[in-house]
Amino acid sequence: MGLSLWNLSSTTDFGESDFRIYWSATYLLSRGQNPYDIEAIKTVQQTQTHGISNDTIMAWNPPFLFLFLLPLAWLPFVAAKFAWLVVNLLIIITAGILLIDLYLHRSSPKVKLAFLIFAIGFPAAITGLYMGQVTFLVFWGLVACMALIKKEQWFWAGTALILTTIKPHIVVLAVLYLLVYMAYQRRQFKGWSGLVVAGIVGLGILLLFRSDLISNLVGETSVASGRWATSTIGGLLSYLEITEAARFLILLFVPIPFYLARHPEKFSMEFSVALLTLITVPTTIFGWSYDQTILLIPIAQVFSWLADSKYRLAMIAFILCVTIANYVQRVLPINEVYYVWFPLLWWIIFGLAWRGSTSFKPQLTSSHA
Repeated sequence: MGLSLWNLSSTTDFGESDFRIYWSATYLLSRGQNPYDIEAIKTVQQTQTHGISNDTIMAWNPPFLFLFLLPLAWLPFVAAKFAWLVVNLLIIITAGILLIDLYLHRSSPKVKLAFLIFAIGFPAAITGLYMGQVTFLVFWGLVACMALIKKEQWFWAGTALILTTIKPHIVVLAVLYLLVYMAYQRRQFKGWSGLVVAGIVGLGILLLFRSDLISNLVGETSVASGRWATSTIGGLLSYLEITEAARFLILLFVPIPFYLARHPEKFSMEFSVALLTLITVPTTIFGWSYDQTILLIPIAQVFSWLADSKYRLAMIAFILCVTIANYVQRVLPINEVYYVWFPLLWWIIFGLAWRGSTSFKPQLTSSHA
């Protein structure tokens, strides 16, 4: 297995396109240079990775991304790419196992195995692996936070949320909910403390490599484009030149995390995070099709409902058709904005699975708590 992955990584472009940018930026920081300097990134790509990505692309992420990639910056690019592929695969598998424990603990072994296989073969996840994406870190941080909360390890749950700062826009509603939920649950500000401590320690480490990293980040935001045509409702409407206002559609949903967190007796943490993740993916300011990997959280909730659904076979057929269509779309040269249909169809699947479950009740508190 390891040898096959090494051959795949070292002899093909698999896991390379976006990782080349992340690795180049981290390489600069590890040498005390500005990781947000586009020209410097291009130079590193030419000299160290023997290739170059699109001139306008750089690591637009907040600096905590570099904290988790620093160990790879001292490896040759090919070895680092292989290591990152292995890490991403492990993230998907371990996050899938955690989701099984959170949502499918009462399901049969067959259902659990089916979900894990589905997660590994999820179209967005495969795309993310191919590109060497960092979305998996955000995905794992959100899932790990929930798992740690279930174990009442509040401090470490908050610490895990530091991973979500790498791409906060794709999990903003769920993270907001978890922070409010922590505060309401017996005033468990230990979770907030964990996030703050992780932030301070992480920032301290980064500043040891480059003391003016924050000013570099501010300079980046002043030149970053905010009009990317991505697979969100706002991105699609902007691309079609209908309106720019829809980019901020997610603001309409900000009250929901507060409502859900204040009523844990009605809405379980698992259900709330699944629902908020599902809402966020197509309504956030921008988000790429591979960021849809985090839909595996609400999909785990759907799998749990299907176990006793009156329409189980029909729903499974529907899910398979949607997944196959998504795979076909990824093979064709289709504009990124037209992937927005995928999370919107999962809205429908989520609603039908919830309503069709024989255990449907107004109260959704998990018995696993």
